[in-house]
Amino acid sequence: MKRLAPFAIAVALYVVASAAGTPALRLAAKPLPVLVLAVAVAVAPGRPFALRRGVFIGLLFSAAGDVLLELDLFLPGLLAFLAAHVAYVVAFLSDTKAAALLRVLPFAIWGGLLFTHVQPRLGSLAGPVIVYIVAICTMMWRAAARVGSGPASQGAWAGLLGAVSFGLSDSLIALDRFATPIPHVSAPIMLFYWLGQAGIAKAAFDKESP
Repeated sequence: MKRLAPFAIAVALYVVASAAGTPALRLAAKPLPVLVLAVAVAVAPGRPFALRRGVFIGLLFSAAGDVLLELDLFLPGLLAFLAAHVAYVVAFLSDTKAAALLRVLPFAIWGGLLFTHVQPRLGSLAGPVIVYIVAICTMMWRAAARVGSGPASQGAWAGLLGAVSFGLSDSLIALDRFATPIPHVSAPIMLFYWLGQAGIAKAAFDKESP
């Protein structure tokens, strides 16, 4: 929990910056929580290097995506977060390559239902969005594959919780933007996003990771 204290402070700074209503301050504060997590992962002792490296790279791409979306650059932001999910998939695969085929089913259904809801309004973004949905569903599946693949691990469960939370955040963004606008959705989007990144980071530096 001590490793997450600076992250909580960075989140609080972003909330204050958002309340202040200053665009430049909000932009500066937006990537801070994820960058703090990246530092925590980078200095974590004793964890598998490939796992930490993949999560670290994913967090850096996520920070870039935060800035791009804050600048209302949707497609570049989408691509940055796509790269983050690919990095997380590689990180989780470095930890276990177990197929866990049954665990892919709920995430495949999730992705299929999400795409069905947003597809009519995607237009030229249909291709990038379906690739993104496949990537994040794969990321959730590989996080699920880690659970039970080795010794009992809080880190594996944290990673799964983080992956699913990230998936919820992105699903809310997609539904709000391409299906039906959701009132006051920004708060749950950010809450699930930060829970997601914190869980994935914890998977990389938790002492009980497999």
